[in-house]
Amino acid sequence: MVSPSAIRGRIEAPQSKSIAIRLLFAGLLGDVSLEGLQPSDDVSSAVNAIGRLKEAVRSHHHSLGILDLKGSGTTLRMLLPVLAFLGIESEIHGDQTLEQRPLGIIKSWMGENGAHLSSDHLPLRISGRIATDVVEISGSESSQYISGTIYGLLLTGGGKIRLIPPIRSRAYIEMTCSVLNSIGCSIRYRGMEIDVEPMDQEARFHGAVPGDFLLSSFYAIASLLTGGEMEISGLVNPQWSSGDSRIVDIIRSCGAASSINDGTWKISVNGDLSPFKEDVEDSPDMAVSLAALSAGALGESRILGTHLLGIKESNRNLSISNTLGAFGIEVTTDNEIVIHNTGSYHEGVVSDWKDHRIAMLGTALALRSGGLVHGAEAVSKSNPRFFDGLARLGGRFSLRS
Repeated sequence: MVSPSAIRGRIEAPQSKSIAIRLLFAGLLGDVSLEGLQPSDDVSSAVNAIGRLKEAVRSHHHSLGILDLKGSGTTLRMLLPVLAFLGIESEIHGDQTLEQRPLGIIKSWMGENGAHLSSDHLPLRISGRIATDVVEISGSESSQYISGTIYGLLLTGGGKIRLIPPIRSRAYIEMTCSVLNSIGCSIRYRGMEIDVEPMDQEARFHGAVPGDFLLSSFYAIASLLTGGEMEISGLVNPQWSSGDSRIVDIIRSCGAASSINDGTWKISVNGDLSPFKEDVEDSPDMAVSLAALSAGALGESRILGTHLLGIKESNRNLSISNTLGAFGIEVTTDNEIVIHNTGSYHEGVVSDWKDHRIAMLGTALALRSGGLVHGAEAVSKSNPRFFDGLARLGGRFSLRS
C-alpha cells in the first residue's frame, strides 16, 4: 500500500542492467572486473550463465547442460547466438514470463546457418554451430540477437552482419557497439551493416557499472508528480546509453527543470507539465517512463513506435493502459498509446503484471494519489533497492508478502 508522499532529495542511480550484462559478456573477451555490482535478478542470471559458459570454454566442454535463466530476456537473447557460434549445446529454461516471449526469428535464422533451436519458446535445446562469418539477421523482433551475434563474431575471429529492416531498438545496438569499442574492440555500425574486426588485444574494463537513466526516471518523475525536487548521481558514460538518456531532454521539453552535469541529474518543477509526442521504436523501454511522465502532463500525450511493447515482460500496450486507467487517466491504444490527462486523479489499484517497470509506474502514480500495487516485488528484476531508495526520499508505503 502506497500513501501520498512528497519525493525529494538526492540518490545514487541504480546500475544499468543492460550495460552490466554487456560488460559481463565482454568478460568472455578479456579482463573485465565490475566493482560493486548490484545483484538484480537479471544480472544474477547473467553472472550464472556467463560463469558457466566461461568454465565450459576453459575446459573445452561442448555442453552447458540445463541452464535456468529465470526471467532475463536480455541474457537469453544475447546468449543464444554466442552458444551457436561457439558450438556449445544447452537445455535452456526460464520463468513463466520468459517462456511467453517469442523466439521465432532467431530460430529461423539459426536454422538457416547451421545451428538448431528445438522450439520457438522456452524451454528449448540449442545444438549445432554457426560456421559463417557473414550473417544476415532481422532487427524486427529484438536488437539483443544482433548484440549477441556481435559477441559471437568477436569470439570466432570477426565478420560482418547485414541487417534486414525494419531495425527496432537501434539505440541498444549502438549501446553494444559503444561499450565494446570503449574497452578495446573495433566495431563499425553504419547503415544496415556492422563490421566486427578481429580482436588484436584483450578487452579490458575495471570499474563500476554506470547508472541507468530509465530506472532513475521513476524516482525523477515521482518527484515531479509530488511537487518535490531531485538529484540523481552516478549517471556517467551517457554515450553508452544515448537512447535512454533522451529522457532528460524530454522531461525538460515538458516544462520541468531537467539537466545533467558531471553525471548528476537535477530535476524540479513549478506548475503543470506540457504534453508530449515521442517515438520509442529505438528505445522501447522508455514507453513506461513516458507513461509515468504523462500522468503529470495535462492534455493529450502520444507514445509512438510501440511495435515491440507486446513482447516485453507484460504486454505493455495493455499494462500501461490499465495502470494509468486505474488512477483515472484515460488511455487509448492502437498503433500508438494516446494518453488523455484531464487532471482528474484518484487512488488506484494496480494489477500484478509481473513486470518490473509496470510496478515502478504504478508506485510513482500511487505516491501522488495513493494506491495499492500488486506484484511490487517484480522490481527486483532490475532494481531490488527501488523501495529502499523511495523510503530515503520520503516515500511512505507498507510492503506485504
